Amino acid sequence: MPAYSMNHVHHEAADVHAAAEWYVKLFDAAQDEPFEKGGATWIRVHIGDTTVTITDRASDGPEVGRFLGYDHLGIESDDFDATMARVEELGVNIWAGPTDGGGFRIAFISGPDNIKIELMEKAS
Repeated sequence: MPAYSMNHVHHEAADVHAAAEWYVKLFDAAQDEPFEKGGATWIRVHIGDTTVTITDRASDGPEVGRFLGYDHLGIESDDFDATMARVEELGVNIWAGPTDGGGFRIAFISGPDNIKIELMEKAS
């Protein structure tokens, strides 16, 4: 049986540079150099072991089918309180939480382009 691992999540952004800057600021993400491909700007940012590929490819707007899959991006922190302090410092919208349950402390925040991001830390 082949071995699998997550390679990346893909964020289609209205402003690829602003989206990349948001991830860098909030998560202290490492950012690769932007490059052009297929008429779009591409930037990869790395949040721990998670890569977010950000592009600004042309779109005709949302289609119902585009929203039937994944609901959010979950990012685990080893210091939830410090992460939430950074969220508040940067004025990031908190959709829900923080709450405790299911073995985790969690909060949902608004990312660029209204991407829903779940911040989480394993409960002690």
